[in-house]
Amino acid sequence: MIIRKYGLELREIEREDLEMIRQYRNSTLIRNKMIYRKIISRLEQKKWFESIRNHTNAYYLIYKDDIAMGLINGKNIDHQNKTSEGGIFIWHEDANYEVTILASIILNDWNFSFNNFNFNFAEVLKSNKKAIAYNEFMGYKISEKEHGNEYVLWMEQSKADYIKFREKVVRLKLIDFDVTEPLSYKDLIIEPSEIEFRKSLIKHLPQEQREMYLNLIQQHL
Repeated sequence: MIIRKYGLELREIEREDLEMIRQYRNSTLIRNKMIYRKIISRLEQKKWFESIRNHTNAYYLIYKDDIAMGLINGKNIDHQNKTSEGGIFIWHEDANYEVTILASIILNDWNFSFNNFNFNFAEVLKSNKKAIAYNEFMGYKISEKEHGNEYVLWMEQSKADYIKFREKVVRLKLIDFDVTEPLSYKDLIIEPSEIEFRKSLIKHLPQEQREMYLNLIQQHL
C-alpha cells in the first residue's frame, strides 16, 4: 500500500527494498540508537521480512521527492485490543524535523482514524533522550507497563493524546504544511499487484477493519 499526503509518500516495503534498509539499519548512526545492535546479515534480513508479511505488521519507507528518507512502522498490531507498537528511523541528511512529524501524523491518522486503534506503544532505550523527548512531544507518556529489558522503557500514546498533538501542530503552526485535512481514502493506494495478497490478510481482521479494507480494494479494482 502507498499513502500519499503532505508532500510525502509512505510506501509499504517490498523485497527489493531489503538491502537498502539493511545497509542503513546497520550504519553506526542508526544501530547505536536501537535496542538490537548486532549487524544484520542478508539472510537475517530476509527472514525478518518473511516474518512481518502478515496482518500484525506494517513497515513503510518514507519518500520525499522520490527519495527514501527513512522507515516508519507499526508492529505487533493487536486488532482485537486495537493497539500497535510504533517506530521510526530517519537516515537521509536532508530529512528535517518536518519529514519526521509529517510521517508520524500520516501513520497515526491511519492507525487512529482508519483502524480505530486505542493506543500506540513504543519501546525506547532509557539512554536515548532524543527519542524520549520526541515521543513526549507527540503526546506519549511513560507507561507503567514493565519491560523485560532494564535498559528499555515502554511509552504509550492514546487516541486522545494523538488528537491533542495534532491540534497543537496546527495551532502553533509548527510546520509549514497545512495538516488540518486528515487522511482520507483518496490518499490511499492499493496497487493491482498486491490486491490478492491484501485480500489474504484482511480475512484475519475484525469486521470493521475488514470492511474498511474491502472498500479500499474496491476502489482500485
